[in-house]
Amino acid sequence: MEALLQTFSTGMSVVLQPGNILILFIGVLWGMIFGAIPGLTATMGVALALPITFGMNAASGLIFLSSIYIGGISGGFISAGLLNMPGTPSSIATCFEAYPMTQKGKASLAMSLSLMSSFLGGTIAAFLMIIATYALAQIALKFGPFEYFALGLLAFGGCMGMMEGGILKNAIGIVFGLLLATIGSDMLTGVGRLTFGIPDLVAGIDILPLLIGMFGISEVLLSIEKRTQNVVPIEARKSSMGFRAVAEALRIIIKQPINFIRSLIIGFAIGVFPAVGGATSCVIAYGMAKSSSKHPEKFGTGIPDGIIASETANNATIPGALVPLLALGIPGDSVTAVMIGGFMIHGLFPGPLLFRDGPQYAYTIFAAQLIGNLAMVLLGILLMKFFINVLSIKSYYLLPIITICMVVGAFGLYNRMFDIWVMLVFGIVGYLLRKVNFPLVPVITAFVLGPIIEKNLRQGLALSGGSLMPLVARPISLVLVIAAICLFVFGLYINSVVAKKQG
Repeated sequence: MEALLQTFSTGMSVVLQPGNILILFIGVLWGMIFGAIPGLTATMGVALALPITFGMNAASGLIFLSSIYIGGISGGFISAGLLNMPGTPSSIATCFEAYPMTQKGKASLAMSLSLMSSFLGGTIAAFLMIIATYALAQIALKFGPFEYFALGLLAFGGCMGMMEGGILKNAIGIVFGLLLATIGSDMLTGVGRLTFGIPDLVAGIDILPLLIGMFGISEVLLSIEKRTQNVVPIEARKSSMGFRAVAEALRIIIKQPINFIRSLIIGFAIGVFPAVGGATSCVIAYGMAKSSSKHPEKFGTGIPDGIIASETANNATIPGALVPLLALGIPGDSVTAVMIGGFMIHGLFPGPLLFRDGPQYAYTIFAAQLIGNLAMVLLGILLMKFFINVLSIKSYYLLPIITICMVVGAFGLYNRMFDIWVMLVFGIVGYLLRKVNFPLVPVITAFVLGPIIEKNLRQGLALSGGSLMPLVARPISLVLVIAAICLFVFGLYINSVVAKKQG
């Protein structure tokens, strides 16, 4: 308990510095804008912010990315309730009730319910994150080479079983990511691998242009293809979110403790499982709320139960997804996969060694989650009119500006034209993969974990004389291997449940 209190106070002292508080509020606002506008996802918002963090110190950069994550997932409810279009995939189920409620002339109540469910779900889950991450990291500090290799198997098991797209596509994505990770000089011998005679590839592919391309450029191309134009209903434009509406929303949430707690647990637990995300948690929580309701026939007509379930679950997923990232170095979803770039820019690597070599950065993220949720509520109440106006921005104005920012960001890291070409190439690759429903998270997960897995496997084999027996003979590595198998099987089950709910 004393260690946890020290964790809390250390992180708070960093986040509550005036400069970092300003950065946090800017990040939440940035994220809510990207979350509110359909086509501009939280993942894109974090990817676009990566180059900006290069000029910040490590703590401020991580606060910025964490706050964008909160705002990006939360902001999705704005367009879900006003346009019947989820601003992010995590707000899919919110559309089912928030938009019908808006059509009844209760836009303020729909927005308030979404906002307060997001706040309560994210805040309580942040405390669960602190406890779970700290406990898991203490175990992970005992890892040796074979434990790290088994940890990679756990991540790949989660990606293959839980990501949408099927086992084959996810497996191909992992292989593709591993191949990308091998490009460059061998870490032990210095021999060039897969460089094809291109001098710029000797140093390998940098993660920043790869992430910006796959998640940013591909999103822009998809938005251009969809030609989405936002039209906010006139009656919704007149709505406002005052403290009276927020108080009414709190009263309704308090009257549904079982729905709230169940959705909170679902969201946090699913977030902990690698490569699942808020889209899955909100659909499952909504389905559980409907199946356990005394009036299931009212779902889809604009009742609070579905909004509370969806928004509580998707925001509880945020701290849940940060648990495997901070404790084990495994991204929990696409946003945390991009956030790894923010760590690597400052020479940090999430995982158990972070708690040994730079624990203050993990503590800072803990505190940023708590303060960020409070900032999200304040901005939601004070700036709802602003967000409604933002929804009316035409995409043909917005997308070129975003593209220029991404190009500048990719170039500004090392001032190399090569990085711009890498960004564009992987932007096209990401676009093509997403067109065939090919998940990108397995690719990024394998790209990030590939060097770590390779290094530890080679070290382990050197220590064991070429034998893999320690992988199943050492207790922790055996548990991780079994967990990888269980996670793979459980992921297949979860995907089948989600498919039935969406069907």
